[in-house]
Amino acid sequence: MNAGRTFLYEGARVLTETGAELVVRFDPTGVDLRDCLNNIRHRDWNDLPLVQNIVDGRPVAVARTLRPLWDSLDDKARERALNKLEIVLEIVTGYRDGHPELRRPGEPYPPFGPGFGVSESKRAVAMASVLIQEGRNDRKVQRRLRDGELTSVGTNESTIRNWVRSWRQKGLLGLIDGRHIRKSLSWEVIDPRYRAIAEEEFATLDGDKSNLAIQEMHRRVLVKLRNAGIDDYHAPQRTTQKFLSNLKHQRGETTRSQRTKKLQTASGSTQYPGVRPGQVVAIDVTRADNLVYDTFNGRPLSVEIITAIDVATRVVLALRVVPMSANGFEAGLLLYDVCRPFSMLVAGTTVSDWRWVGLPETVDLSSAVVKVWRQDLEVDFDTLQGEHPIPSVMPDAIHCDNAAIFTSVHFRALLRDLQIDLLLSRPGNPTDNPQVERWHETIQRGLQQIPGYKGRNVSERGRLVADEPLLTARELQLHLRKFIALDYHRHGHDGLIQPGVEAAKMCPLDLWDVMVEATGRIDVPQRHDLIYQFLPIKWGTIGPAGVEFSNLRYENPLVFEPLRYVEVGRFRERDRAAPFFYDPNDLSRIWFHDESTDRIEPIEWVGRSKADAPMTDVILDELCRKIRRRGGNHVFKRGLTTQLIINELGELTSAKSKADRRKTAAAAQRVEQSRIDHAEAEAAQERAHPVRSIAPRTVPTSSIRRAWDNLLETE
Repeated sequence: MNAGRTFLYEGARVLTETGAELVVRFDPTGVDLRDCLNNIRHRDWNDLPLVQNIVDGRPVAVARTLRPLWDSLDDKARERALNKLEIVLEIVTGYRDGHPELRRPGEPYPPFGPGFGVSESKRAVAMASVLIQEGRNDRKVQRRLRDGELTSVGTNESTIRNWVRSWRQKGLLGLIDGRHIRKSLSWEVIDPRYRAIAEEEFATLDGDKSNLAIQEMHRRVLVKLRNAGIDDYHAPQRTTQKFLSNLKHQRGETTRSQRTKKLQTASGSTQYPGVRPGQVVAIDVTRADNLVYDTFNGRPLSVEIITAIDVATRVVLALRVVPMSANGFEAGLLLYDVCRPFSMLVAGTTVSDWRWVGLPETVDLSSAVVKVWRQDLEVDFDTLQGEHPIPSVMPDAIHCDNAAIFTSVHFRALLRDLQIDLLLSRPGNPTDNPQVERWHETIQRGLQQIPGYKGRNVSERGRLVADEPLLTARELQLHLRKFIALDYHRHGHDGLIQPGVEAAKMCPLDLWDVMVEATGRIDVPQRHDLIYQFLPIKWGTIGPAGVEFSNLRYENPLVFEPLRYVEVGRFRERDRAAPFFYDPNDLSRIWFHDESTDRIEPIEWVGRSKADAPMTDVILDELCRKIRRRGGNHVFKRGLTTQLIINELGELTSAKSKADRRKTAAAAQRVEQSRIDHAEAEAAQERAHPVRSIAPRTVPTSSIRRAWDNLLETE
């Protein structure tokens, strides 16, 4: 070759759509080529482009009619087609290259070729035997057969006959594997109007709506086409099905994946630069994926888990199990737990609950040596025995979603009093708070360890979940706190990566210690009355009988005596009302800040002593059973008894009209007169014909006054 050109000569090979052809003669307009069947045809020079193949070290030109398809094939597909061509040409002509001039040593081999008087069918059988023998001698084929990639070696005679038949009909093109020449599915063959409506329909699958089948989406597209008056659209069935499946895959197969892909368009591309503990604390509520046992109603029910996690270190600072649905007061109590340090003690096989370790009962400094010290949370990975601390922090900011409990008046007022910023996620974007959302996935490891696990959705729920021996809500909270202190805080966290030491593996408490080393101690000052900062306040006027809230009267004479007749404006400007702390979950008492002693004094409900009366537990249990039998407290609907009286009786007591009273009076007068008349007649008859009455039997007084016989005594 020279300058990319192919030099042809008489006897040179040219690969055409029928196979290899030989150059017979040249003329100014082109070249004559002879195929393996001795057919000669003329080819123009323009039909012979640059060299495309080299066989046995010699360049072989490719005819232009074969080039578009041949160029699109990979080397493996070309090799397979040429191998089939050699087999077919050897059967038909006796020569693998199809021409006597290109014979190889020993060709033709019997019975291949027309010179041995054997039919093509028997030649195909003989070729199948040759191919089987070649496969047995091919080490590569034998290894594939051993590994299970192939089920047999060689090719059967029917396949070989099909090759010969395809070559006679289509030439070399018929020997190319159809899987290599099959056109890829192109959405262009589908009517663009159909595609546009289908894309609009699938765009509605964003996780907020229920998932729909592909056939239903296809039906909706057809309905919209019909409503638009379009009936000349073209949508091939197989290609359309593939197109709809592709759209469904893009949107997501489940509502959860659809929601995730929608949020990916609005999620951030960089991590929040949390550099110290307490900078941002993420809070969120999720429904527990376990059923718990309700001791009041005696049946299983669902609860919620509310968690606070430090964004910088991923340390879980607080966790509570609350009823459905959580409220702002419970969110405030979670923040109360965030501000308190806890410790869990493992002694042998006994594991305690989280204990508040912020206030010692006594401090003996008589022999103490003062030195600079900080609490170290370093994890001992050799044993679980000992104390497992859960640190506390006063957050700079709280990050949560737009749930009503986090935007409530009480929770906002609490954050304002504590000077904590409230960072709200964008509505409908839970990925704005990814740390706590990822925690909800991690906690699955702890929830699946206990009975009552019902899965993330109904498709994962077992039929007998409610029949398992369930934990109570309190026991579930204790289990999750054990999981946090003994598993999660000690487990390597893949999300904790520090620049410069990306390969270093850390658990949340490790990173907490590292950051505290740089920031110093950030513990929250602890007070015995810390909880009252997180309770809501009610205003009530203290009177001679105490103070009353919701029909409950509270009294503490020692505290209230000097405050019963205070002047207006003592506690607030417009009246004599005083502030009281109250717990919505415990109405047996309220609390009052006594300014004279600077103490938080409890104010008891005047009926609280009834809770300590004899047999209170028996009465309470029977009351709970009675309430369950009648269907709960909801049977006391407002106006229910009045409506029943109206429906069934009309009136309990109705006043009679004047006409009725006159009729009744007249009837009574007539009855009285009748009785007088009959009495006179009976008296006259008695006088005329007296009747001797039977003397009554008299009982002696002594028999009555004597001692009665003891009938219980046995002889």
